[in-house]
Amino acid sequence: MKVHAPSFFKDFRCTGSACGDNCCRMGWDIEIDDDTYNYYKSLDCGLCEHITSEDGEHYIKQENGQCPFLNEKGLCSVLLEHGAESISEICDQHPRFYQWFGGYKEAGTGLCCEESARQWLESAGNVRFCEFDTDEEDDDLKFDVELLGAVIKAREVLIGLLQGGLSLSQKMKALLIFGLNAQEFEYDDAANGFEALAGEFADCERVAALVNGLGAPSRDDIVSACRQVLDYLAGLDYMKQMLPDAIEQIRGRLGEIIGAAKGFDEAFPEAEGQLCAVAVYNVYRYFTECARGGEALPRLAMCALNVWFIRLWDIMMFVDGKFTFTAQIAAVKEFSKEVEYSDNVDAFYEDVYTDGRLCADNLAKIAEV
Repeated sequence: MKVHAPSFFKDFRCTGSACGDNCCRMGWDIEIDDDTYNYYKSLDCGLCEHITSEDGEHYIKQENGQCPFLNEKGLCSVLLEHGAESISEICDQHPRFYQWFGGYKEAGTGLCCEESARQWLESAGNVRFCEFDTDEEDDDLKFDVELLGAVIKAREVLIGLLQGGLSLSQKMKALLIFGLNAQEFEYDDAANGFEALAGEFADCERVAALVNGLGAPSRDDIVSACRQVLDYLAGLDYMKQMLPDAIEQIRGRLGEIIGAAKGFDEAFPEAEGQLCAVAVYNVYRYFTECARGGEALPRLAMCALNVWFIRLWDIMMFVDGKFTFTAQIAAVKEFSKEVEYSDNVDAFYEDVYTDGRLCADNLAKIAEV
C-alpha cells in the first residue's frame, strides 16, 4: 500500500511527560479496542477495574480528569510495566490520523497535540508531502476512483494557493468561493466539477479577481459579522475553560483587537505563514472527505473560521505583550482540541447551512480582519 503524508510525519514523537498539555489528562473518554480489553482481562491484575463498557465499546474511566494509568511522572504505567504492545490502538496512534482508499492511504498528525502543532507551524510556507510504501493489505471500502483523483488534484491546487503570494484574507475568501461553487455540483458529475474548479483556481490572477469581486465591506459590517460568529462560538460546549475564556475576552475587546491587526502584522510577519500552515492542515486532512460524499463548503468554511479565530486570539495576546511562538502553538492546539476534536465540528457542518450567523457573507467579512 502506498502512503501519502506530510514530510515530517515519520519524525513525530510523543513528548510524554514533557508535554505541556498531556492528552492523557484531557478528560476525554479513552476508547480501547477489543483486543486490548481482552488482553487486560487475561492479565487479571486490576486494569479492568478502570474500564467501563457500553454498547459493546470499552472506555478507560477518567479519574480527576486524567487517565488512571498515569504514574506520578505523567507516564503510562501500563506501557512501562507490560510493554508498548500492551497499550490500546488509540493510545499508540494518537494524534495520527488516516484515510484509506483501496491501495492508497493518507496519513498525518492532528493539531490537538502541541508537538504536532509545532511541526505544522514550523513548516509554514513550505509544507511538503511524501509517499512511502507499507505492507498493509488494500482497503475494501468502496469509493469513486475518478472522483478521488479530481478531489486530490483540487486539494493540491488549494494547498498551493494557501502557500502562495495572495494575502491571508484573499486566501480565506478564495476557499469560501471554491466551496460555494462546489455546492453547485451534481454528485454524478462531481469529478468533472472538481477538475474544472482546480483549473480555475490554479490561476492566481483569476482567483484574485474573484476575491476582489466580493467588494470591501465597511468596518462596522466587519465588526458586526465578527460579533455574530463569536456569539455562535460562545454557544458551543467545551471541556475546559481556556477556549471559552478566550472567546469572552475577544468579544469584549473586539474593536481594540481589530484596530491592532496592522501593528501585529508588522511586529510578527511570520504569524501569517503559520496561520496558512493551519489552513493547509485543515484542507489536507478534511478535503478528501469530498471523495466519499462529504461537502466542500462546510469543510472550507471551518478552515476559514479556524484561521480567523486563532488570528484574533494572536492579536489579543500581542496587545497584552504575551504573543510568542509557544503561545501560538497553544492557541492552535486548544482550538483544535475543543472544536475539531469534538462534536462541535459536526454541529458546525450542519449549522453553516442553517444558522444565519455562519452565512457565507459573514464568513467573507470576518476574513477581512
